[in-house]
Amino acid sequence: MPVRRKKQSSSFPIKEIALFILPLVNLFLLFALKYRNQNLPLAEFKIAYPGNVLNLFFVSILLIEFIILAFRYKGGFSERNSFSFKLLVVQLLFLLVAALFVVFEIHLLGGYLFSFPIAKILVWVLFFSSQFVQFILVSYCWLLIFKTNSLLYLRTIIHGIFIAIFLYGFVFLYALGTYPVEEKNEPTGEVGVVLGAAVWSNNVPSTILMERLDKARELYQKKKIKKIQLTGGNAPGELSEAEVAFNYLTKFPVDPKDVWMEKKTASTTEQIRFIKNELIGEKKIQNVVIISDRFHLKRINEISKFYNIKVKLSGSNVTLNSKSLVYYKLREGIALINFWFFAI
Repeated sequence: MPVRRKKQSSSFPIKEIALFILPLVNLFLLFALKYRNQNLPLAEFKIAYPGNVLNLFFVSILLIEFIILAFRYKGGFSERNSFSFKLLVVQLLFLLVAALFVVFEIHLLGGYLFSFPIAKILVWVLFFSSQFVQFILVSYCWLLIFKTNSLLYLRTIIHGIFIAIFLYGFVFLYALGTYPVEEKNEPTGEVGVVLGAAVWSNNVPSTILMERLDKARELYQKKKIKKIQLTGGNAPGELSEAEVAFNYLTKFPVDPKDVWMEKKTASTTEQIRFIKNELIGEKKIQNVVIISDRFHLKRINEISKFYNIKVKLSGSNVTLNSKSLVYYKLREGIALINFWFFAI
């Protein structure tokens, strides 16, 4: 009786190939969405940007783990990693849904939540969920490499949470330090751009906004800058941040003709985009000084790098109590890592 030979499986099963391709697909999709979200062409992509390096780092770790597991289990690699394949598909789905919001600029009814647009919060949730799935996958493969079977899935989730906490904690510590500002050699430029900040009731500039304006006025009076560009939109029924800033500045010896206003932007990224497109792009102004709080300057610097523009930074003299300072630095740290990872 003839002996039937077992049909040899392909050296490269489809699912095994997909395990190596899907991480790269997700990475390229994330890169495309980051630049599309900021209305930047992929031609301006720079792999050396810290956020892009972070994205690439975790994908590289994942691919290295897959290679180790493939050599260890050989023919049984794809069967043992069906869970990994499912996680990669879930990550892709999160990114595809986020793409709908980013590409079609979906704005949901309902306005704002905690002063942030609901659509923007949902986009962040989708991006963060996709990144957290990747953290879980890195953790899962790591545990497989070390042959951890006890409470495998529980440990996977716990390790994924630890990765997220570690990264956010690291960036928070990074944001604790202030951006180096030279007191004696203050920056000079054609235009000093004051980033918008909160306005109090009765259209009174908040302390933070007032200190930024005082710094701009100081540079203007010392002839360090020739023009002052005010930025910042408004809430319904109120004057814009730029208009409130203008009313405050013109109480001092500042020529109103030297003060420009922009009244549509609502965030730091939008204001830096305005600088890139309008001041540097349209008006061909090359020497721009951005004026904000010192704890804010690090994020401004990172966003400016993402936009491929060179700007000078000047910190205001605002002083905050320790509780407020920790709050603002914590917020800056979270905002910075979210920009690094997702450009939001």
